[in-house]
Amino acid sequence: MKWIIRLIYVIIFIGSMALIVTGQRNIGPAGLLCMLAGLAGILVLLFLYNKKFQ
Repeated sequence: MKWIIRLIYVIIFIGSMALIVTGQRNIGPAGLLCMLAGLAGILVLLFLYNKKFQ
């Protein structure tokens, strides 16, 4: 079960990084929203990681 959750985390991380990279290619509000969505994904992963150590 643990490896499934880790696999989901890796997929979310790769998707978030892809959103950030593609957002940098697009200049304007659409690119900015794409990059913000990627940033939100990475921040959610950081929150889930840090929640274990509180």
